[in-house]
Amino acid sequence: MRLRSRQSALTGLLLLLMAPACATTQAWERELLAKPSMALDGAAGRQALEQHLLSTREGAVGGFGGGGGGCGCN
Repeated sequence: MRLRSRQSALTGLLLLLMAPACATTQAWERELLAKPSMALDGAAGRQALEQHLLSTREGAVGGFGGGGGGCGCN
C-alpha cells in the first residue's frame, strides 16, 4: 500500500513538473511560429536541390543515396 501511494505521489509530481511545458499561443504568436524559418527540417525540395548541387560539386555522394560523378551526369 505504501509503495502505491509513493508511486501516485511521484506520478503527480512528474505531471506537475511537465505542466509548464504545455502552453497556449495567441493568434499573433501562431503567425510567427508558422514561418518557414521556424521549421525543423526546412523545405524538402530545397534540401534535395542542395544535396544534388553538393554531390555534383564535390564529385562524390556520401550517405544520401544515388550515384553520379563530378561531371554532373548521372
